[in-house]
Amino acid sequence: MNVLLINPPTSDNISNKEFMLPPSILYLAGSLKAAGHSTSILDLNVHKPWLKEADEQHSYCLGLIEKEMSRCAPGLVGIGCCFSGHFPLVWSYTKSMKTKFPNIPIAIGGIHPTLFYNDILTNCPSIDYVGLGEGEKTIVALADALEKNPSQAATIPGLAFRHEGKAVSNERGTYIENLDEIPFPAYDLVNFKDYFHDTSGWWNPRGLPINATVPILSSRSCPFLCNFCSMFKVMGRGWRYRSVDHVLKEIEYFYHVHNHRHFSFIDDNLTLKKSHILELCNQIVKRNLVFQFETPNGIATSTLDEEVMDALVEAGMTRVSLAIESGSDEIRNKIMKKHLPRQKIYNAVNLTKKHKKLYVRAFFIIGMPEETKETLTETYDMIKDLDVDQPIVFNVMPFPGTALFDQCFRDGLLLNHIEKSSIWKMDTFYLAGNKNFFIKPYKMTMEELLEFREKMDAYIEPMTKRKRTERKMSHYAD
Repeated sequence: MNVLLINPPTSDNISNKEFMLPPSILYLAGSLKAAGHSTSILDLNVHKPWLKEADEQHSYCLGLIEKEMSRCAPGLVGIGCCFSGHFPLVWSYTKSMKTKFPNIPIAIGGIHPTLFYNDILTNCPSIDYVGLGEGEKTIVALADALEKNPSQAATIPGLAFRHEGKAVSNERGTYIENLDEIPFPAYDLVNFKDYFHDTSGWWNPRGLPINATVPILSSRSCPFLCNFCSMFKVMGRGWRYRSVDHVLKEIEYFYHVHNHRHFSFIDDNLTLKKSHILELCNQIVKRNLVFQFETPNGIATSTLDEEVMDALVEAGMTRVSLAIESGSDEIRNKIMKKHLPRQKIYNAVNLTKKHKKLYVRAFFIIGMPEETKETLTETYDMIKDLDVDQPIVFNVMPFPGTALFDQCFRDGLLLNHIEKSSIWKMDTFYLAGNKNFFIKPYKMTMEELLEFREKMDAYIEPMTKRKRTERKMSHYAD
């Protein structure tokens, strides 16, 4: 069977158009190829639709999709829809695709479809299947069934579909325990140079060439119970990891074949198992692989000690993101359930400051239901005390599927522009911005919350610029 996989473009509302290879699509393609299915990838990002006039972007992308569907004559089309911000666009694509190619089945997958498969299949006749969570085995089983016996699709674990006009789903049996068994991403189906972009402003203390960054996933899932996170709905609770040799084979492919020197570890918990991360770092050094890497998704601060930090930096980590979330012990541990002692935060940040060429970001979240002026002040004070290169403060988003969302809906904390019955088709939570709040804390007015946001921004923005200037001056001095 011919299978076409489509990666939607970055939302118009995101100003940063730097993009990278799409790991989820590439993993699906690798599994399909290994199973004998002819597979094509259309990543609409490489065509840069945002360079077109606003009213031309949609038709431009639809033209690319129609052309590729006519070329490869797929028996199945899969569309990635990782985040809620993608769904309105993905839905509009499927409606046009069904009009022109009514007999070609369309499947979508990602966090958003996993959470809202029932609403999607009930209201979107242009979408035939929804893959729930981890998708490699599901999409191969679906392609096999559609090729040989379409009725068998109704028995595939982790697949949602319509039966007699109603949305139904098959419970997922197990997640893939041995990640080494998953075929490598199908990098041969894309042109790596299509992902090159201007990186002249990137932090580059090793002075290595950077044309783009390559995402590397060395583990999956998260065992923690943070009340604002829904990732467990997609990947389960059990943390699973690839062997060090398997990870390095992927890195060495880009290192030796493409002469590439920049990577992004996109794990949810890169450093969860100390022996594993130490072995990975030691092997990078032992194999004389000289490159730079970052951790954009954030590292669990509680997992960092001096040995781990030193190993990460020696292996090439030049930018680290620390998931701290709140300066209030009450909010961070009792409410968010981070179980992250205050001293552990300060210890981790102090360890980073031993490494002068390490750029440090710290993630915080404000606006939790239990937030008060006092707890917000504690976060503000911690940000000033830690004095990292770039504190990033998010307004809390009550994602569906989280304990936080259930709490906000139960207690009537969602603001008026949020309608629970329409969340499945909205991109509201994706388009946050620093000024947009979605819930009202129990003991604060929105005016007070917005006032604090302004105070936070008034400190962070000039401080971050000053830090960047100091970094540049230090780099030139070196």
